[in-house]
Amino acid sequence: MECCRPDVREVRAGLLAGLIALAALSAAVSADEDPVVVLWDESFSTTGPVWIQVECMKVSCPEMELVVLTDGIEQSHENPHLVEWSNWVDGNLSWRLIVESGTEQSDVQIEVILSRMDEWTEYEDLPNIVPPPGGQGNYPTIDTASPCQMHFCNVIDLVSEGVMYVGAFENESDKDSVMITGDPGDVILLNSLRGASDVSIEIWHRGTDSKSLVNTLERADMEYYFEYPVEGELWIRLVHLVEEGYSPYELEIIRYDDETEAPNGGELSNPWNHGEAMPFYGDSSPLYYGHIAGSDSQGDSLLIVSGAKMHLFLQCSFTDDVEVKVSLHQMDGTTQAVESDCDGVFETTAHTVSVEFGLTTQGVTSAWAIMLSSLGPGDGNLIGDAPDFLWTESDDLSHWPLIEFNVSNGASMLEEEFVDVFAFEVTSPNGSRLRIDGINSQPVSYQILILDQQSWSIMNTSNGGLIDAPQGIHAIRVEKVGEASLTGYSFNVVNEGDIIEPGPDLFVDQSNLFTNFYVFIGILFLTPLALVIFWNRRVFWGGASDVEVEKHEIRRLRRLKERIAEMVKPESNDEGVIESALHQLGDSHWKAVIEEWGSPIIRHNTENVDICVWKVRQGSATMLIGVKVAETSWDMAAMRIHSPEGSRVSIKQVSPKHMFQNEEIYLDKLKAKSRTFLLLTLEGEATNIGFQLSGLVNDEPLAAVPNRAIDWS
Repeated sequence: MECCRPDVREVRAGLLAGLIALAALSAAVSADEDPVVVLWDESFSTTGPVWIQVECMKVSCPEMELVVLTDGIEQSHENPHLVEWSNWVDGNLSWRLIVESGTEQSDVQIEVILSRMDEWTEYEDLPNIVPPPGGQGNYPTIDTASPCQMHFCNVIDLVSEGVMYVGAFENESDKDSVMITGDPGDVILLNSLRGASDVSIEIWHRGTDSKSLVNTLERADMEYYFEYPVEGELWIRLVHLVEEGYSPYELEIIRYDDETEAPNGGELSNPWNHGEAMPFYGDSSPLYYGHIAGSDSQGDSLLIVSGAKMHLFLQCSFTDDVEVKVSLHQMDGTTQAVESDCDGVFETTAHTVSVEFGLTTQGVTSAWAIMLSSLGPGDGNLIGDAPDFLWTESDDLSHWPLIEFNVSNGASMLEEEFVDVFAFEVTSPNGSRLRIDGINSQPVSYQILILDQQSWSIMNTSNGGLIDAPQGIHAIRVEKVGEASLTGYSFNVVNEGDIIEPGPDLFVDQSNLFTNFYVFIGILFLTPLALVIFWNRRVFWGGASDVEVEKHEIRRLRRLKERIAEMVKPESNDEGVIESALHQLGDSHWKAVIEEWGSPIIRHNTENVDICVWKVRQGSATMLIGVKVAETSWDMAAMRIHSPEGSRVSIKQVSPKHMFQNEEIYLDKLKAKSRTFLLLTLEGEATNIGFQLSGLVNDEPLAAVPNRAIDWS
């Protein structure tokens, strides 16, 4: 027995050492263990189905727990991979997500379904089946239409262009059927199907004599475009694919009404017959989109403003097969077909003014999206290359870039180009003295061409040196010198001021004989001025008062008002006189203009902009709009005139000339502290008119919308 004792002692010693090591390890683990943390804590109030799901995007999220409190009852669900909760809620709900420290918000994916709008929530159980043909009943319907049109949405901050419908299956046998209103030619989009369980969607056509199942969709089939039936009603039926209890779902339903597809309403035609081409801003067009129904054999077309000698990059996107034909519209009204594939580059001609895209399908329903981008800058403020010839009486001056004075004007010439022609306008009634300053030394020569305002014939020229230019529109001709390869050039048209005609020398200056008298009289007259300055010291220290400015300008403003009221008459309309008067209004004091023109029929004043609208005279369809910009400029500014009720109103004429279409005017950049006046002639029989100004302020979208309409009756 004694021989064994050393072994026993060794065993006991080993066990003791092991226990000590295990205790030390346990202590280390306990010391390193981090507590759980609340990763998410939310609360809201709602009435309707609610579903909350949290999925771990890692291999595992230890201690992940979803705690939901509603109606004073707290429920908890714990799983390291996925936790979820669903139920009907009427009132307040709060929930929090608890995880082990080390799990971040980016490590989990959270989905929530809840009621967004009362009318798009299932409060009463929907029918299990599509009602039989001929059945009469008060069936639930979804009536919606997208407010978006090609590139513009009438509603700001859209959650969806259509309906985010929220419903729930009460039990494993529950099914939901609902009708979607519409007309033949409309395109329907089913999208964004979410929920706690797998769901299939059945598309049914219900007529007066029969009903038929058209298609069955799974969640993987979203997004799905299809055409509204030619006859009968459109129904959808949602079916549980698994036997589960209470299970909420959310489905996006959008109807694209073919009657509101075109810019001026109605269905898009092919070829284009909807008036002016769609805009092209800067170096790219907006993203234009539309939808072609399978029964629309003609398809759609899109006409986008373009320019001469442009290298354009075409980007297209379709949900199904679409054939695209590209054609160039020329200055003389002719068209020229070009071969171009989507996602490719093509070049416009020297006379191109717009590009048309003809879109057709082979009996399938498809959504389309098109965007044009220029691979090079335009000349001056023009889209594309400046023409290499001077305009004539029959030409549209908008195809020539209109440059500004005293600013750098950039342009370019390709290797095969030799001449660019620009336009400029002198607004001063007395004319202006002009010269050209070539900012960068380039192998080009400059000519200032003074033109007759009727025949556009050349009356006088200058090789870029100082020249007197009378009021009107004139030209600058830039010519490449030699065969040099020129990528870009810039120049500045310097306005040295108005032309001052010297008067006849009728008098001999003998003022030196009266110097002492002038000094005495000056002191005598200035003595009362000192008292006036003392009395008005606050005014002088704070700058000239608005009243003084108004008194100084009141006579000139009265003449401008009379001139504008006279010029809007058809028999005496003179665009040059009108634009000159509007420019002078822009140079006048804002308060003085308001005082002289009287109380505006509507005024919208915010920290960013002050907008006033006057009716020029009774019985006229012309309004004067004044825009005073505050401390921050507006980029990509545009104004929209619309009729909240009554017949549609559109813009017939704008002074000074701006790009406009139907009810929208593109104003480009409104500089800080600037004052801009527009004269708009409207057409239509609207009784009330509203307007809105939109643009980018500090690179953020901003809209100025008065809270009431103008009584135009």
